[in-house]
Amino acid sequence: MMMKSTLYCMFCMLVLSVACSAPRQTVKPDVISLSKMYNPTGTKLHPAYTIFHNNPTGSLLLIKIFPTELLYSGTIEPDKLLGLVNLSYVMTDITDVQKPTLADSGQVTFRFLRENADKRFATQIPIKAEAGKKYQLAVTARDMVRKETALTYLHIDKTSTLSEQNFLISYAEDRTPLYKPYVVGDATIRIDRSNNHYDSVYVSYYGSEIPLPRPSFSTSREREFLNKPDSLWVFPFTKAISYKFNYKGIYHLQLDTMIDAGLTLSNFGASYPRVQDADQLIESLAYLTTSAEYDKLKNATNKKLAVDNFWIERAGDLDKARELIRVYYNRVFFANYYFTSFKPGWKTDRGMIYIIYGPPQSVKVEPNQEKWIYYKNNYTSMVTFTFDHAPDAFSVDNYSLQRSDSYDTFWRSAVDTWRKGKIYLIE
Repeated sequence: MMMKSTLYCMFCMLVLSVACSAPRQTVKPDVISLSKMYNPTGTKLHPAYTIFHNNPTGSLLLIKIFPTELLYSGTIEPDKLLGLVNLSYVMTDITDVQKPTLADSGQVTFRFLRENADKRFATQIPIKAEAGKKYQLAVTARDMVRKETALTYLHIDKTSTLSEQNFLISYAEDRTPLYKPYVVGDATIRIDRSNNHYDSVYVSYYGSEIPLPRPSFSTSREREFLNKPDSLWVFPFTKAISYKFNYKGIYHLQLDTMIDAGLTLSNFGASYPRVQDADQLIESLAYLTTSAEYDKLKNATNKKLAVDNFWIERAGDLDKARELIRVYYNRVFFANYYFTSFKPGWKTDRGMIYIIYGPPQSVKVEPNQEKWIYYKNNYTSMVTFTFDHAPDAFSVDNYSLQRSDSYDTFWRSAVDTWRKGKIYLIE
């Protein structure tokens, strides 16, 4: 296997069961797992995944687990503190979204020694994925000792041999995979590919500012910003290349410029997905400020002080301001963590809703959309946001909010709550 020598695997995998049968109706993950899918306090388990198409009939699910997140027990085996993670997956063929069928499923259990908890763990699982088809993959990781789960959905697109999942991205120094489509710092990135019919790669670089998503009630047309790249260049591409993506912005790599599909990597700064410097703190306030307030913050001599004053003026005292800052920027961080595509997570439609309203209280996942439900007035009423899965040349994980002017009052009430110095929580 191409990846066997390049990934870190601390212990042997015990394959408990792998089910591959004639397509049948898919079994959906449990409702409890769905309700906490985007709630960071819902579980202590935060695995990472990515997909690589290594051949026409199969793909690899690349997995990273953080052993320090696990609970260890001495009751599993004598004289050993062991952690166990059971990973199960259900893959649904959604080539025809009106008739989703079960394509593959299976599970595997990983064993971890407490004495090695500080070591990284990365591995891979082969999955059956046929060329020309699209799939939705539901992956559930279970800490068998703590009895906690983490559910993640991934889209698999094998309709093109030139799209992003046909590239394997890793750090050149140690071949550790990148599980998210962005680079941090000035590390050298290695890119392997599954398609060997091209000998050059074409890079389009977009360095202009990424616009904010439109408010949930806006029916105006979305502003296009990827029409024309700021720079273009080409270089040889054999089996793999190593490259540095030093400048902040979006890099779109194509093997064939006549086809839009390619690999998109972004650089959102050295601290991403965290929000640390004053400019970042100001940028993510755009959802709460007027244009005049935002310009004043951007042009302030002491930007960090200007941000502090913005929050203190709304909270009325320092302690309340600190709590507002903590909650608001934690939401920005987790928006980046969960929803980064070719855009920073906080500038995506899902990220915008997440920051203003918080984690959804209920999530319904369909092959082509997500529905986020927020309950109001002691569960007597609710507001639902629907996000359509809208993959494009830049990302297979792009979602677009179904906007409606009916959200106007709900949006303005939430923003007004923040501006009055209160954390917006659904009541």
